[in-house]
Amino acid sequence: MENNAERSARLRERPSLRTFLRTLFSWQPLPGLVAWVLHRLTGLMLVVYLPIHVMGLRSLHDPVAFEKYVTLYRNPLFKVAEVVLLFVVAFHAFNGIRIVLQDLYFRSDRQKPLFYAVLLLTLFVTIVVGYPILAPYASAYLF
Repeated sequence: MENNAERSARLRERPSLRTFLRTLFSWQPLPGLVAWVLHRLTGLMLVVYLPIHVMGLRSLHDPVAFEKYVTLYRNPLFKVAEVVLLFVVAFHAFNGIRIVLQDLYFRSDRQKPLFYAVLLLTLFVTIVVGYPILAPYASAYLF
């Protein structure tokens, strides 16, 4: 099995689309890199979501605007988006705890199991908390 240095030396033949595609599809994601990228993406998603949410909360002072706000959020698509938001928040929180644990106690030798623990916890929380959110809509479409 060749390591990354051998693979990159072999693939440095000449710049071409074929070489680029071969390099791209031979790439093996490392758990630390995937966690780093997902942490940044979920952080960006939260930065986009929070101002929208705060602007929506401003409608609490006007009963008509609040009723429009609530009606919009009763839409099943917003319930799916709510579960996606739950996944984003859970992953960002658990991965943040993983980063703190790694910085304080563990080093890179525990990176892979901690990342998989973060994914399992995130999926568990998303399923357990997200099921009651989506269940009324799923049963309405099934029966």
